[in-house]
Amino acid sequence: MSDAERVLAGRVALVTGASRGIGRAIAMALGAAGAAVACAARTMDQVEAAAAEMRAGGSAARAFRLDVTRTEEVAATVRAVEEALGPIDVLVNNAGITFPRKSLELTDEEWERMLSTNLTSMFRCARAVAPSMIARGGGRIINLGSMWGRMGVPQFAAYCVSKAGVDALTRCLAVEWARHGIRVNSLAPGYIRTDFSTEEMADERIRKLILSKIPMRRLGEPDEVGPLAVYLASPASEFMTGQTIYLDGGQTIAY
Repeated sequence: MSDAERVLAGRVALVTGASRGIGRAIAMALGAAGAAVACAARTMDQVEAAAAEMRAGGSAARAFRLDVTRTEEVAATVRAVEEALGPIDVLVNNAGITFPRKSLELTDEEWERMLSTNLTSMFRCARAVAPSMIARGGGRIINLGSMWGRMGVPQFAAYCVSKAGVDALTRCLAVEWARHGIRVNSLAPGYIRTDFSTEEMADERIRKLILSKIPMRRLGEPDEVGPLAVYLASPASEFMTGQTIYLDGGQTIAY
């Protein structure tokens, strides 16, 4: 990659949920664009494998164990990243969970776990990095939403609500922190080829149904999410904040 393409050279990025899928692809893309990347996830062996692959490709990367549902761990990890790599310029809030459950069977504990992991954790992480960003005159926060944040999906009420909340959190933080130079945006994928979608589409009937609802008639690839994250982290998006960008093959505008 040429110097011109290394638009994030000198920047430090923290990516949560970076051990696999979309988070891993985003971490790889930020590293390839020149950022030093802190890869964080609960499963240390998996996130270390991701960081090792990045280092083998010439990117600067370190692995950190992080449970985003624990406030103390978030604060401690932010301090550890800053000590190891420097002040955090880019936060990618990607960590999340999903599982199907009929609403009448959804327990309070499952509801709370979904919202704590998918939504409250993003506030925790943003709150932890914002003071340093404010002191240095700015930064970028990228929240991973979902097209399901604007859709009603049977058996996924908690997930849809959590992702709708991500959109609202993005707008609120963007307005509150704009004067400090912090840009806050949401990247909302549709069906991307991950472990979850691959398992779901193992059923041929479900696969045909899902593809029929996507105007492009295919799934997105994790590598297609990374460049958009680089754009949101780079000077090219300097005047953009508070936006949710859908990467879904046209699904949310077709129905």
